[in-house]
Amino acid sequence: MPLPTVNLDDRRFDDILDEARRLIPQFCPEWTDHNASDPGMAILEVFAWMTDLMLYRVNQIPEKLLVAFLDMVGVQLSPPRAAGVPVTFYLSAPQDTPLHIAAGTEVATIRTEINEAIVFSTERPGVILPPVVKGLYTANTLAQVALEVDSSGEAGAARSAEGAFGEVRQHELTQLGLPGHKFAVFHPEPRPGDAFFVQLAGDHSDHVLALTFEVEWAGGAGVNPNYPPYVWEAWQGGVGRWVPCEVEYDGTQAFNVSGELILRLPVMREGTFFNQSGYWLRCRLTSEQMYNGYRVSPDIEALRVDARGITVPARHATVVQGEILGQSDGLPGQTFRLLNTPVLDLDPQEDLLDCLTPEGQIQTYTPVADFAGSGVEDLHFRLDAMNGTVAFGPSVLQADGSVYRFGAVPPQESTLRMRRYQFGGGVIGNVPARSLTVLKSSIPYVARVTNHVSAAGGRNAQTLDDAILKVPQILRTRTRAVTADDYEFLAARIEGVARARCITPNMATPGQTYPGQIRTLTVPPGQVTLALLPSVGLDDLIALDDVVIDPLSPLSGRIAPERLTLSAELRAAVQDELDPRRPVGTTLDLRAPQYVWISVTATIRTAAGSSRPVREDVRRRALRALYAYLNPFTGGPEGTGWPFGRTLSLSELYGLLRSVPGVEVAEDVQVILTEPGQSEHRETIMGSLPLPPQALIVSDVHHVRVDH
Repeated sequence: MPLPTVNLDDRRFDDILDEARRLIPQFCPEWTDHNASDPGMAILEVFAWMTDLMLYRVNQIPEKLLVAFLDMVGVQLSPPRAAGVPVTFYLSAPQDTPLHIAAGTEVATIRTEINEAIVFSTERPGVILPPVVKGLYTANTLAQVALEVDSSGEAGAARSAEGAFGEVRQHELTQLGLPGHKFAVFHPEPRPGDAFFVQLAGDHSDHVLALTFEVEWAGGAGVNPNYPPYVWEAWQGGVGRWVPCEVEYDGTQAFNVSGELILRLPVMREGTFFNQSGYWLRCRLTSEQMYNGYRVSPDIEALRVDARGITVPARHATVVQGEILGQSDGLPGQTFRLLNTPVLDLDPQEDLLDCLTPEGQIQTYTPVADFAGSGVEDLHFRLDAMNGTVAFGPSVLQADGSVYRFGAVPPQESTLRMRRYQFGGGVIGNVPARSLTVLKSSIPYVARVTNHVSAAGGRNAQTLDDAILKVPQILRTRTRAVTADDYEFLAARIEGVARARCITPNMATPGQTYPGQIRTLTVPPGQVTLALLPSVGLDDLIALDDVVIDPLSPLSGRIAPERLTLSAELRAAVQDELDPRRPVGTTLDLRAPQYVWISVTATIRTAAGSSRPVREDVRRRALRALYAYLNPFTGGPEGTGWPFGRTLSLSELYGLLRSVPGVEVAEDVQVILTEPGQSEHRETIMGSLPLPPQALIVSDVHHVRVDH
């Protein structure tokens, strides 16, 4: 029986004409006569008729021919995506020498009668270093001025966010463990900001460290061991970047008894504090300790620091080394098949193909997406990830009778060997936490392995039906910048551009007025105005005492104003991308968005009888919610960044604060227009804050007060 036809587009003449008529007010508002007698409507009917004929012919393509057509235009099914997760290796006992965990080390889930083991491989090597303590200090961090030095040795600027150290006490390492010797962890009368600093000689990023304390009880009674009034942090460079550590186990019960504290450290960077360079940990008292904390500082008699393990990234993949493909017959376009599929994305630096010639020489072939740019001498091969087919370049007969080869052909009787590749992937790799517990190969002194978080990112291979649905998007690939969507799409592809907005003359609301210095942007005829939001990183955030930046959503903090400026380099890169694609006669105006800085003040109420630490925690959560919502990168209702030109209403802020866990009532919410660094230009907004099309909302300093 014949193959069934595929209805690629079910629109007909009337549908196309109605769609075109609906677009008239958007693109040509001055065209008001939509009757059939209008000459413009006659032109629309002609185009609708021609489009209907074209769609009719396209819909006659059988499915088999459609697949062949997709292959001709270069459409390929996306291979499965491998899930990723950090896995932690634990030592059986502390070691005196570095212990190496090789890249490609395999860990797996437990195999059962009905489920095969799911294998993950580490993506990079790890080295467990024995820690060396260089110094111990006690200081107050609320007034600290530290000169930051990064790993390259370049000194950064003094950060006023930390203030002055005040009283600093250095503890003698040589006296640790001596009879009768002890020292106070914090100041004799503990206060918020007191911190105990541990200076390490080496980089212990991603390590599991065990700090064994011998503690003399000194009035710590009353501290809840399950909710200690302090936080352990590691120095990560940047602007006040102290990052919280994961406390895996606290046998000291908040410094009440002698015991072992196990920390999982984040990435660390070298820094200079107290005129000493090293890698730093600190135990900092939080503000709630004033209400449920130490009356006097605990005393430490001895401290030992050991490395217990390391965390490295892994992904759902099995590594295959040195697989023999076969022998070359010396002809162009030859193919070979790998034993395992589907193959994950190849690494052009490691996943290479070796060709051993009969003369004993080794030629190394590198993977390419296609052979369009391959010359006669280029050692290239192409891999179909779905079926594992390795192909070499074909030869094409030219008009003059000559033959052109796309890529070099392996010599006849050469042995072909795939140096390395990985296969796996799919949603099956999204395993839950603490399920990767099996070491596929024995590692000396490694006792166990686990994943403390769930694996994520695994996706199955793309189906043919899904590829067919994406054909219109592929065929509309923008090689020219004509519409506003084209300009935004092409500009957003440039590295360093987070978002782009094309401003057209009909975007502004007629007669709309705006508060403060906010103004509508005038776009003259023939000019394309593009507002570009530059990307920012973790180091571009300003650390605030009231808000701890969430590592899972780092851009939810307050952004440094100078980091939002549009650099000349980024402007030139976008200009170079758009100039060859824009129509002749148009001009480009590239500018930064108009940033509307706002400060929110609010009062919230918690449940009756809530303790001071609970109220303080709710206040911090409310502040984090405000910084995340009023943000050009993570804000807005969709969480993808505050939309250009979207009006902010007070009612949605009430709803946002009310949705914070622990908040019973939100009241007295005010929105104040500010200018960073200028306290005199402030205006309170009543009701709502309208914005012009080129404007974005950015958080200044927010203030939340908790009543009970």
